[in-house]
Amino acid sequence: MTTLVFIENVLGSGQVVKLTEDFGDYSVSRELRPGENARLVVSPFKSISVEEIPLSHLAPPPAANEGRRIATFPAPRSLERRFG
Repeated sequence: MTTLVFIENVLGSGQVVKLTEDFGDYSVSRELRPGENARLVVSPFKSISVEEIPLSHLAPPPAANEGRRIATFPAPRSLERRFG
C-alpha cells in the first residue's frame, strides 16, 4: 500500500522546508522555499522527514559580499539595435 502526501510551504512563511526521503540505505533531500510544494509517495519501504530552516540561516551575511563585482555578458547586437 502506498500513500501520496502533498506538502506545501506557504508563501509568507519565512521558513525553508527541508524534505528527506529515505529508501533503506539511500536518501534524497530537497528544499521547498516559500510558495513551493511537493507530492511525495510513501510506502512501507520508504519514509519521509520534514524540517524547518529559517531563511536567515541560508542567506550569506551582507559583509561577505562587499568588494565583489558581478559582471554580465553584453547583450546580443540584434537586441541592442531593437532596444538599445
